[in-house]
Amino acid sequence: MSGRGGSRRARPPPPPVIDFAEAGPGPSTEEREQQSNTSTRGTKCELKQLDGRYDHLGNYNVTDSAVNTIGEDAEVEPHAEYALVSTRVYGVDGLYQSTQLEIKSRFIKKALRKVIKYYPGQPVDTAQVILNDPPKPLFHYRKELEDYKHAKADEETKKHLELLFKFVDSVLKSQVERFKDLTKRGITAFSLVWMLFKPGDIVYTEKDGQPCCYMIAKCDVSRNFFGKSWHLTCVGTNYDGSKFGKTSEVLKIPQFEGTRDITSLNVFPLRFHSQESQVKARLLERGNRFFAMRGCQHMSYKGMAHVVTNRMKSGYDSDDCGMDGEYTYQSTAISGRIMVDAESFGRVNPGNRVRFDGTGVSCDCSVCRMTASPSAGEPDPESNLSGAAEEHTVTALSEKDTLLCPPFVFGFSLLNKKWCRFFLDYVKDVELNHKAFEQLIIAESHKQLVLAMVESHVEDDDSFDDIIQGKGKSLIILLHGAPGVGKTLTAESIADHTKRPLYTVSSGELGTHPADVEEKLTHVLDIATTWKAVVLLDEADVFLQQRSGSDVNRNALVSIFLRLLEYYEGILFLTSNRVEEFDLAFKSRIHVALHYPELSLTVRRQLWKDFLLRLPKETLDLNMEKDLDVLQHDVINGRQIKNACKTAAALARKRNEKLSIKHLETTLVTIREFEKDFARGAYHTVNGLS
Repeated sequence: MSGRGGSRRARPPPPPVIDFAEAGPGPSTEEREQQSNTSTRGTKCELKQLDGRYDHLGNYNVTDSAVNTIGEDAEVEPHAEYALVSTRVYGVDGLYQSTQLEIKSRFIKKALRKVIKYYPGQPVDTAQVILNDPPKPLFHYRKELEDYKHAKADEETKKHLELLFKFVDSVLKSQVERFKDLTKRGITAFSLVWMLFKPGDIVYTEKDGQPCCYMIAKCDVSRNFFGKSWHLTCVGTNYDGSKFGKTSEVLKIPQFEGTRDITSLNVFPLRFHSQESQVKARLLERGNRFFAMRGCQHMSYKGMAHVVTNRMKSGYDSDDCGMDGEYTYQSTAISGRIMVDAESFGRVNPGNRVRFDGTGVSCDCSVCRMTASPSAGEPDPESNLSGAAEEHTVTALSEKDTLLCPPFVFGFSLLNKKWCRFFLDYVKDVELNHKAFEQLIIAESHKQLVLAMVESHVEDDDSFDDIIQGKGKSLIILLHGAPGVGKTLTAESIADHTKRPLYTVSSGELGTHPADVEEKLTHVLDIATTWKAVVLLDEADVFLQQRSGSDVNRNALVSIFLRLLEYYEGILFLTSNRVEEFDLAFKSRIHVALHYPELSLTVRRQLWKDFLLRLPKETLDLNMEKDLDVLQHDVINGRQIKNACKTAAALARKRNEKLSIKHLETTLVTIREFEKDFARGAYHTVNGLS
C-alpha cells in the first residue's frame, strides 16, 4: 500500500528455494562463460588499445586511444567484443607507467587454463583475466601455448592465439631477443632477471654455506631508498614435529649494473649449475635423511650449529600482541649428543617454530604481518604436500618435495643445554657404549639391583602405584659418596644400557629462587618425559637438605622439589656428597640408595689399567704390571686418574716420545702438590687461620 487511496503494488515473488545437495557443484568458469557468451563477447579477433589517465580533478578515467568513451552506458561493458583489451596506464604526472592486458577471448582463456597449471599471483582460471606488464605467464608458457595451438586448437582458437602472440611480440620482442643472446653466454642483465624464473622451476642457492633448492613461486621487483631488487618468493618443504608442509621464503637479488654471470646471482635456476646432477643427488640424499628425522631422535653431532639466543629480531615488539617474537640465532660449535625434536623446539620457542603457508597468524598487528609466511599461491601440482601441511602419517615425500627439504633440523644439545638448528651434514647416529655398564667398577650386587629396577621401570612391569592415579610412578635412585668414584658414570652407563638419552642438570642451572627453580625443573622433567630420557640431577644437596623453621627460602625449594617428584614418571638419578643432611621426607621417596666409598687399592689399580689401555698401543712404553704396582698407591679418585692419563699422554706427544712411567710420575707430582695445598687451605679455613 503506497498510501491512503493509493494503488496496491504487487509484491515480487519470493526467491526460489534451491536444494544445493540436489543441485550439485556449480558450473566451472569455462562453463559459465559458455553459458553467458551467447553474444559476441570476446569473439572479435582484434586488440583494442585504451589509455588510463588522471584528469585535472584527480579522477582516473579509461578512454579509447582514438575516441573518448566517457558517457557510454555504464551497464554495458565497453569493448566486450574484442578478444584482447590493452590499457596503457599513465601516472598523475602524465607519464607512461605500465600496460595492462585484459583477455576477453574465451578461446584464449581455455588455452591458458589447459596449459598454465601453476602461476601464483597471475590466475588464469578466473572469469576476468588481467595480466600486468610485463605479461610474464605468456613469456614463460609461450612454447606450451604454441604446442597447444598446433596440436589441439580449432581454427578459431588458432586465430585468437596468433593475435595473442603478436601482442606479446610487440611488447617483449626486444627483451626476448636480448635474453636469448645473453643466456647463451651464461649471463643476464638486471632488467631480464624475471625471465630466468618460471614458477614451478627449481632454483639453487646457498644458505649458511649449505646448498639448498627451492621451487620458485613469484619474482617481483621491489623498490626502496637504496634502489631496486628482485624479490623471489620461494617454496620449500619443512616439518614442524607433527606434520610436513610447505613454507615460503623471500630471496633477494640486489640491483646490479651491466651484466653478470647467472651462477653468480644469490639464487639462480638449478639447470644452470655446472654440477646439476651431483647437486640434485646430494640434496635428495639429504632430504631422505631429513624425512627420517621426524619425531624424536637421539643423535650425535659435531660441527657448527645455530643456537637460539635471548635477543629478539629487530622490528619486533613483544607488547604488540600476545604472540612471541622470533629470536636471533648465533653460530656456535656444538659437540656431543643431541635430541632432534622439532615439536618441542617449536613449543619452547614459539616465535622460531616452523610456519606453513596459510597458517600461524590470527591478527593484523605489525608483528603478525611481519612473521606471516609469504603466500606462494596455488598448490604445486607436482607436490604431494599441501600448503597448510600434511599429517605426520605421511609415509614418503615426492622426489620434488624431498629435493626442497632444508639443510637443518631443530633440536636440543644435551651437553650445552641449548635449543639449536643442527645442520644435517653433521648429524650422525649416536654410538652407545653397551659395555659401559659391564665395566662399571662397583659392587656386583649394586649393579644387579640398579639394573633390575631400571629394566622393570622401562618395561612397565611394576604393578605398584599410588592410590592417586599418576602419582608416585617415578624411579628415584640416589648415588652418594665422595667425588670421582663413579656416581655420574653409573647414570651414564644406565642410560646407554637402556638406549635412552641422558639429560644432566646441576643445581646451579636451576638457580636458588623458588619460582625460578619450579619453572626450570618443571621444564626439565616435561622435556625428559617427552624424550623418555634418564635425568641426572648432579649435586642435588641444596634441594634435599633438612627443612628448618628459620630458612623460608630453603623450605620452599625442598617443598617444590618434593611436589614435582611426586608426579614425575621417569627415571631420576640424584648425586650427593652430604646424605646426612637430607630432609626426612626424601627417605620414603628414594627407591634405591647406593653408597660409593673411597676407591680401594684394587679399584685404583683397575682404573689405571683401564684408562691406559684405551690409548693406542703403539704410543705406550710401559711395563704394565710393574708400573701399576707404583701407580696404585696414590690415593686419588677415578676422575683424577683419567685426567692424569690424559695429561701424561699430551706431555709425551709434545716431547715426541712414547708414554712411559716418567710422564705419569711428572703428572702425579702436580696432583700431589695440589692435594697438599688444598689440605692446608682447608685446615686454615676450619680453624679460622689466614
